[in-house]
Amino acid sequence: MRFAVLLLISFLAAPALSAQQRAVPSDGQWLIEPGERSGLVRLTIRYGERRYHDSWNSEDDVPMSQLVGLSAADMRGAGVTVHFKIVRSAGTLDCDGWFDDGKGSGHFTYQPNPDFVAELAKRGINAPTDWEQFQMTMAGVGLDLVDELARQKYDRPTATELARMGTHGVDLEYVRDIGGRGYHLRDSESLVRMRDHGVDPDFIESLNRAGYRNLSAEELVRLRDHGVDPEFIASLDTAGYKDLDTEALVRLRDHGVDGDYIADMKEMGYAPSNPEELIASRDHGVDPSYVVSLKQAGYGNLSLEQLRRARDHGVTRGFIARVKARGYGKPSLDEVIRLRDRGLE
Repeated sequence: MRFAVLLLISFLAAPALSAQQRAVPSDGQWLIEPGERSGLVRLTIRYGERRYHDSWNSEDDVPMSQLVGLSAADMRGAGVTVHFKIVRSAGTLDCDGWFDDGKGSGHFTYQPNPDFVAELAKRGINAPTDWEQFQMTMAGVGLDLVDELARQKYDRPTATELARMGTHGVDLEYVRDIGGRGYHLRDSESLVRMRDHGVDPDFIESLNRAGYRNLSAEELVRLRDHGVDPEFIASLDTAGYKDLDTEALVRLRDHGVDGDYIADMKEMGYAPSNPEELIASRDHGVDPSYVVSLKQAGYGNLSLEQLRRARDHGVTRGFIARVKARGYGKPSLDEVIRLRDRGLE
């Protein structure tokens, strides 16, 4: 299970240190509470240096099996002193503390694992800095992730890239899940960018079902950022606009051309084959209510271009009524526009 890590940084004191300069913590605090499901616990790990106002706060439901030396009986005790380890590929947290009625807290000391560095070297990956190794320990980055990346033929990551993947939540489960949906993106930065923008396996699967497969990482991120989801795509399909490319989907979404707008305009008699016509009309404020108002003023069967031009020049039903009241009869739309442009009130 993913061991999420959040790095919270404040600049209230001295500037933050770089990854190469940052001191690796020797200790920190742990807290454990019952998890949401049987066999899981809510584990929180904290580390902070008040001097720099830096803090690590990782929290996730993890299986009891990750807490080596801690039993369920210990957790149920009243004031029970405990000693256990959180063992990860990159390092170990040696924990001491106590439990009372299922809740525990205490402190840990951190021990990096030199064998992890040696195993990375066997896989052609450079040695991480002390700080990067700590980051990978906290994030649960293991050799299984490295091997999965190689199996899916990703470019070989550097230690820095592995640490970045871990701190951004790109774990073994995420890589396997998106790989299982047909996405093998070659570089780790694409994975980080997708993760940061909320492109998760469920979103990818929903696009697959909607017929959008084998997209680039940038296309996935762009669709997610602009709110293009299966419901929006389905509304366009229903309205008659099928198999649009991703850029067209984004443009329609950004300009407010959804299934309802398309259906309403179609009811007014406007169903252009090119959706760009609808985008332009939406941008110029041509909506069904405006179409109806001009029809009521005696100007029906206008093209979308004419409607946009009338809207741009401020032609309204009220203005048309004032023109007629001044004895202009029924002028053409061009004449109405000229009168509007000349300042007729």
